[in-house]
This record gives sequence, C-alpha cells and structure tokens, in this order.
Amino acid sequence: MNLSSHLMHMKDFILAQSKELASVITNEQNARYPELQRVEQDLFPLRIELVELYGACLGMSEDQRVLVLKEWGEKAGSSTARMQQITIDMMLREVPHYRNTIGSLIKYEAQKLELTANELYDVIDVLDRSINDVVYFFSVPFVRHDKEQLAFSQQMVVELSVPVVSITDEIAVLPLIGTMNEERSRVLHERALTEASRLQIKHLIIDLSGVQTIDTFVAQQLFNLLDSLALLGVKGTVSGISPIIAQTLVHLGLDFGRIGSYASLKRALAVIQSS
Repeated sequence: MNLSSHLMHMKDFILAQSKELASVITNEQNARYPELQRVEQDLFPLRIELVELYGACLGMSEDQRVLVLKEWGEKAGSSTARMQQITIDMMLREVPHYRNTIGSLIKYEAQKLELTANELYDVIDVLDRSINDVVYFFSVPFVRHDKEQLAFSQQMVVELSVPVVSITDEIAVLPLIGTMNEERSRVLHERALTEASRLQIKHLIIDLSGVQTIDTFVAQQLFNLLDSLALLGVKGTVSGISPIIAQTLVHLGLDFGRIGSYASLKRALAVIQSS
C-alpha cells in the first residue's frame, strides 16, 4: 500500500468511530472544565463534526483541505464565540485531546497494518497540519468576536461617562470626569444635543470640575457643542474651570467670555436660577 492508500484507510477508520472519539474528548474536557457540561448538547455535535472533518482531511489534497477547514473554522468559531460559557482558552485547551485521541487510534491501526515509522509519520503529519489549520481558522472569528464585544463595552462606558442630569424642568447638568479625548468628545456632542432636546430644557451646564486637562481639539469641540445647543434654543454654560484649564484656554486663544463661565457648579446654578 502507498501513502494515499494508507490515508484513505485511516480516514474510513476514524469516520467509523467519530462518535466514540467525540465522547472521549467531551469527557476529558468536562473533567477539566465542569462548566462546559451546561453546553454539552451544543458542543457534542460540533466535536463529532470536527472528528469527522479531521478524518475526511486525510483523503483530501492540500488545497481542498485548507479550503474546507477555513470554511468550517469560520462557521464553528463564530457560533461557539456566542456561547457565553465558552472562552478561547477552553477551546485551545481542547486541541491536544483531538491530537492525542485520534493520534493514538492511528498508531493502533498502523501497528495492525505493520506500517513503517516513516509511513506512520506521513499519516500523522497530515493530521497535525489539519489540526494546526483548524486552530488558526477557528481562532480568527473567535478573536474578532471578542474585539467586537470589547469595542461595544468601551462604547457603552464612554456613553455612560457623559450623563445629562436634570436639575429642574428647565435646567440640566452634564458633569464630566476624567480625560477628554476625540471619541469621548464626539459622544459628548451627540448625547448632549439628544438629551437637551428630549428633556426640553432651557439651560445646560457643562461642569468641568472633574477634568484635569483639555487640549485644542477638545476645547474647540466644546465651543461647537455650545453653538449647537444655541441653535436648539438651549443656553449653554460652563462651570468648574480649573486654573490649569483656564491657562490652557487663554494660551489657545479661546474666549469663554461670550458664553458664561463660572468657577463652580454651585455658582452657575445660583446665577441661572436668579435670572
């Protein structure tokens, strides 16, 4: 028998025992990660499918094998990533189970066929390349999903960091804390206008007490926001300008004189409510 015949024999041998092999892998993973038992019904069919895929790959050409594994990795990686109990670490720790379980089966059958060491190596080499490709193609959508979730979480944090707080029917405060950057300035502009319109307020106080520094871009965005508020009929006022921010604004040639600025939120509220 030549290599092609050996590979086809091993393929049929693995496919005939796919469910048993998937059961062994499932038990080993559940022992390591007991929480996976909650999604065993979802993972078991995928494991059978993957064992069968590894077996089928023994009978494929290199180009066909890569194409099939890439398609499977994209589909399986995307669906598995959406399972809340699953992490990429868990899935990568599962890889050795396939390598060891299927590899042991191939070794056992190779002994029965009296394959030489070189012939066994050639068969195992195809399995190893298939496993390596699955790791890569499966991980790509998994990592992409994690990045998307991280970006979504970061966006939510940014949006929550620009709250518009209603004080009276006509007055609201937007307290800012931390560092202002381009992304947060963009969200600030959108959220302030949306909330001002929704609340039907006449005054919006932007309090900078919790902001330590401000650069040219952020300062200009703040001016643009105040101009946009004016178009909605909302009077924009700035409070809590620290000495450092005041010096920066002067250095940048930006003048808050036309807007109305106060050293503290308390002072700004007092002036607005008395007017």
